[in-house]
Amino acid sequence: MIQLAGLLSLLVVFLPLLFFLKHLIFEASARAKLPPGPNAWQVLLNISQLRNKPHVAFHNLAKIYGPLFSMRLGGQLLVVASSPATAKAIFRTHDRVFSGRYLPSLCYAIPATLQSYIMRSTSQECNGVFECANCIIIDLFSSLREVESKSKVRKERVLREMMDYLVEKEGEVVKLDDVLKSTLCNMFANVVASRNLVGCGSWGNGKMVKDLVDEIGEIITTPALADLFPVLRRVDFWRKRDGKILQRKVMCLWGDILKERRSRNGSADNARDFLDVLLENAFPDDLICFILMGLLIAGGESGLITTIWVMVELMRNQDTLSRVRQEIAKAMGTETAMINDSILSTCEYFQACVKETLRLHAPGPLLVPHQALENCVLNDYTIPKDSIVLVNAWAIQLDPENWKDATSFKPDRFLGSKVDFRGNHFEFIPFGSGRRMCPGLQIGFRNVQLLVACLIHYFDWSLPDGENPKNLDTANVSRAGGLRRVKPLLMIPRLREKYVV
Repeated sequence: MIQLAGLLSLLVVFLPLLFFLKHLIFEASARAKLPPGPNAWQVLLNISQLRNKPHVAFHNLAKIYGPLFSMRLGGQLLVVASSPATAKAIFRTHDRVFSGRYLPSLCYAIPATLQSYIMRSTSQECNGVFECANCIIIDLFSSLREVESKSKVRKERVLREMMDYLVEKEGEVVKLDDVLKSTLCNMFANVVASRNLVGCGSWGNGKMVKDLVDEIGEIITTPALADLFPVLRRVDFWRKRDGKILQRKVMCLWGDILKERRSRNGSADNARDFLDVLLENAFPDDLICFILMGLLIAGGESGLITTIWVMVELMRNQDTLSRVRQEIAKAMGTETAMINDSILSTCEYFQACVKETLRLHAPGPLLVPHQALENCVLNDYTIPKDSIVLVNAWAIQLDPENWKDATSFKPDRFLGSKVDFRGNHFEFIPFGSGRRMCPGLQIGFRNVQLLVACLIHYFDWSLPDGENPKNLDTANVSRAGGLRRVKPLLMIPRLREKYVV
């Protein structure tokens, strides 16, 4: 989503234009009863707080204006919901109305992004090709049977490489962020294309992938004038230039993979995967490339954020870590093969730890921005068509009215509880809810479990310079729409003596 820091900086630069257009912007909305909220000057006075932690700033504004408030960013009306009741109204009661997806101006410079499932603006923009793509993607990432069928590929092709890399680095300081990012990237690539994209830990010849992922996140979340004033979208030539450059890079990355796949000529020696299905359905190359790129970013980044936070919380809570290890060891029994999804499905306390991490550290604190497809009345307020709608999942999940000891890490709260993350309990919505919720939440959750289980079951971990893990820094920042640690996680692995990798 668009970073508010950049948007507000642009507001300062283009403040004269803002006031010049004020009458035109407010003329229509003045006749409607909008949700209350800060005025333009109040927004500018809070730039420092909005810069790195918009979810916190919105939480503070909700204390003043209520669980549903609005504010203007240039010509855009932003509506923020901060309670389970308002989230339920958006995701369930008025799900169709708010099923639009807000797109930054860059997406309009790349037609293929508008056609992909991840980035398509509205659920109404469907022709046969797009609907077919949606069905394939949803089936792949939502079907438990499909996830199970790919688990062996993930284990054999990726986890072993990660483990071998960590054994080589035993006793050395490892930047766990890089190890996990490359591993998650390869887990995704093996599910959809039956191959690795990068080397483990050290990006090596896959550095282009990392750079491209980072570049896309940076460009999409860096606002342009057209993001503040959509009427200028047609004349935003700089954004169109950026779009063309980005499209060439994406096509270069995935284009070689497409050529290699077509060269197989349907050999019976190769198992079919997601990429084969896309090719068989005659999707154009640019659409295939951006579907794959969008899914890689969406799944890999949220998985990385959550895995890092799980490791941080377990290191800070050594008693919990010991309990999880005992549970995994008991589930493993005399099993000599590597940990797999089937074994972890019986580890209820470990699953509770991952859920508690998702509650405390929502990977996307404001979820994915939605857009109103038409005027709607919500809580007696009018939400105009094209309004950007955000749900502050971070605030909801840390609200003491919804959770006892809301800011404490207590996995036991999920034991025996029916509350889950599948969008049916609106006090816990780390992946959203409704027709626009994350289609890959199940496979994402299992990937996180699998990675963390391998890290803590086979290795002991310590911090550089003998730092006490209970003092591990939890400072965070909202960057590229995700709630990330300010500092990378540097740790030292040591193979546990009774385990052989």
